[in-house]
Amino acid sequence: MSLATKFPKNFKLATATAAYQIEGAKDLNGRGFSTWDAIRLEPGRILDNSDPDLSCDGLLKYKEDVALLAEIGVTNYRFSISWSRILPDGTLSTINEEGIKFYRDLCLLLKENNIEPVVTLFHFDMPLAIYDNGTAWLNRENCEHFEKFADLCFQKFGDLVKTWITYNEINCQAWGSIVKVEGEFWLCPERPEIENHKQAPYFGAANMLLTHAKIYRNYDQNYKPTQHGILGITNGGRFCFPATDSQEDIEACNRARDWLFNFTIEPILSGSGDFPVLMRERMPFIPKFSEEEKEIIKGSTDFIGINYYLSFLVRAPKDGEKASSQSQHDGGYVFVEGKWDKICGETWIRYAPDGLLKILRYVKEKYANTPVFITENGCMDIVGQDQEDAFHDQHRIDYISGHLEAVAKALDEGCNVIGYTVWTLMDNFEWDDGFELKFGLCEVDFESPDKTRTMKKSAYFYKEFIKEFKDFHGI
Repeated sequence: MSLATKFPKNFKLATATAAYQIEGAKDLNGRGFSTWDAIRLEPGRILDNSDPDLSCDGLLKYKEDVALLAEIGVTNYRFSISWSRILPDGTLSTINEEGIKFYRDLCLLLKENNIEPVVTLFHFDMPLAIYDNGTAWLNRENCEHFEKFADLCFQKFGDLVKTWITYNEINCQAWGSIVKVEGEFWLCPERPEIENHKQAPYFGAANMLLTHAKIYRNYDQNYKPTQHGILGITNGGRFCFPATDSQEDIEACNRARDWLFNFTIEPILSGSGDFPVLMRERMPFIPKFSEEEKEIIKGSTDFIGINYYLSFLVRAPKDGEKASSQSQHDGGYVFVEGKWDKICGETWIRYAPDGLLKILRYVKEKYANTPVFITENGCMDIVGQDQEDAFHDQHRIDYISGHLEAVAKALDEGCNVIGYTVWTLMDNFEWDDGFELKFGLCEVDFESPDKTRTMKKSAYFYKEFIKEFKDFHGI
């Protein structure tokens, strides 16, 4: 029995992009100015110092990109809708019909090619006017604007979209997209520090969780009965293993799992509707949900998305040791170099499919086998390779196939996995790394005026894998 035949007929085999990372056309079709437009104008923020206007030109080349998706044969395509392209200032005061037409045209073309859209409503990119209206998710008025944006998307695209995701990596949003936090991802514009700066990730997470839950309840009550879709939320998933068998390291590992994973999904998936107990004990200032809010949050998802790239070894901090990030300081844990291969050279990626299997087992056991959609998994080209070698990306084939084997093992054990997504369709703008790190199944020639796309060896591997899956099931 080959690997491709181990997946059930209704399993989603996808690839993904995000609006800001591929679309470009920031001054076309009435799009508003976004946080990442501002970030790219800040000197030194983007590591490769690339032109702030450089992009994949995905908005202009969407028909070509859908043809690539059809060639690979994916069953689903995950992409995000730019809030700024639909609502230029983030509010319903101006609705951009050209932006709506673009996403409808994209969805229609996908469906003509038997590819189901998977739409993320927020993937790291916020209208700058919203961010500056009380610092992103710290202002509940901004959360209400996002709820209205989501409702508009259900109205305009719900006949075509049957799988929705509210937030991409809500845990990363909390730590990186609100304020600059020591040692964490930095995904927001540079602004002066706010009062209670170090508490911002916890207050932002509370607001986002409640916002997600309200969006879910709205969809569930007012749209699902006629549109028949599902709605979930995506969490960053980096599984933690204790560095040793000592009680101290095991306890530190449990804290790390709370801070890195459970923090932003336990309120939804557990019966408490609240943050992990350990976090409340260590961080007594964390906002408290009312009983009514807990009821809104509990169970507010049809599936949990997990973006998985690597795992961590964790130990307890030594006396007087300074943590390298605020989350490690707050949680009382320290990362140590793990056992996993540096499959892409000296980068942050590690080849750790055992961690993916562990996290799927963890959700099965801790969260009543909630359906899991692996919404991102992939690796970059080996740093320093020449272009010809980059096309023959055997390391990426090994990475993808190893993680697919882990998913097949999880399915065999009864884990409720509903889909797997390769990040990403094409080389693109990788946030603060710019265009240096290339995660694509397809290469993009950024020096060409046509931004020519070319399938890498891994794209052909994925194509053959999906073909074998479809042939086996008669799809």
